[in-house]
Amino acid sequence: MVECSDDSELSLTAAEFGLAHSLLQLGWSDFFERQLAAGERSLTIGRVFAEHKHHYQVHTPAGDFPADLAGRVHHHAKTRLDYPTVGDFVILRVRVEEQKATVQRLLGRRTALVRQQDRDVQLLASNVDTAFLVTSLNENFNLRRLERYLVMVHEAGVEPVILLTKDDLVEADEAAEVMAEVRAIAGQTAIHAVSCLHRRGMEALSRYLAFGKTAVLLGSSGTGKSTLVNHLAQADIQDMMETREFDDKGRHCTTFRHLIHLPAPLGGMIIDTPGLRGLTLEPDSDEGVALTFEDLDTLVTKCKFTNCRHETEPQCAVKAALEDKTLDPARLQSYLKLQSQPDPRKSQPTRDPRPRTDF
Repeated sequence: MVECSDDSELSLTAAEFGLAHSLLQLGWSDFFERQLAAGERSLTIGRVFAEHKHHYQVHTPAGDFPADLAGRVHHHAKTRLDYPTVGDFVILRVRVEEQKATVQRLLGRRTALVRQQDRDVQLLASNVDTAFLVTSLNENFNLRRLERYLVMVHEAGVEPVILLTKDDLVEADEAAEVMAEVRAIAGQTAIHAVSCLHRRGMEALSRYLAFGKTAVLLGSSGTGKSTLVNHLAQADIQDMMETREFDDKGRHCTTFRHLIHLPAPLGGMIIDTPGLRGLTLEPDSDEGVALTFEDLDTLVTKCKFTNCRHETEPQCAVKAALEDKTLDPARLQSYLKLQSQPDPRKSQPTRDPRPRTDF
């Protein structure tokens, strides 16, 4: 048995070192160890590194295996969240002679990045420590979209880090202007301008990708996510994957999510994801909105009325900030829109439609 201490360090015997070292490398911690039942300790622990329609590729200390789901997993699944996704830890029964495995159980997630899709949800990645929010300095730059990414990541309890890529393709003054715009909405979030071509800014990413850590790349197509992965992995990862396609500018695009182990001196893991064409947030993302718009949350507390709508009310701190240009009107609209977004999972209105009289 491999025992864990409260600080997520594994306490090992010499015989267990190889196994535990491999598990730690995969991101294993006390959080997952505590979930193991006595009868599961004879089975194999693995981490999902690729997934396609309930067929999985799984890293284990004994090697990598293709894996399908046991019937019990299907039987107990109620929503998409009950199925494994890239980054999940699973309990496996491995058939070594066949070089195949069956997922017996999905372990609880430490973190999960989720977006809304109509009345369902999509899991983008799980058990990640850091989310790199990737946007290009030379095209497709959108502050409002970046705010939505920040809300989703904050809501998941994951550390966001903003990466401004391709800084070799813009002039220094233009890059500084964009950086200032991002800083105005980012709060305490770290921001790094990077160039894989000139290796500028890349050394700053190493602390997020240390041994046992997992990061995920999120952003639109064409922002340079795959180039970043290739640079960090010291290999052309896309050439190693079977599923590829080109975007409208002839660039290779990632078409499915996969988790990649990074070589020394990093030693961590990174999840590459396809470009997201749209990002609809879960309706109950109140904590993510509050953390992303902390400046506005503080500002509204200074309004005279607690139910101020920031329209015609007197002594409105928000209106005052708009008038003295310390608040961007577009940021306010983004904040209000995210606070009032409807819940697509509900077919009926949430408010009682009957007339109401307040006494």
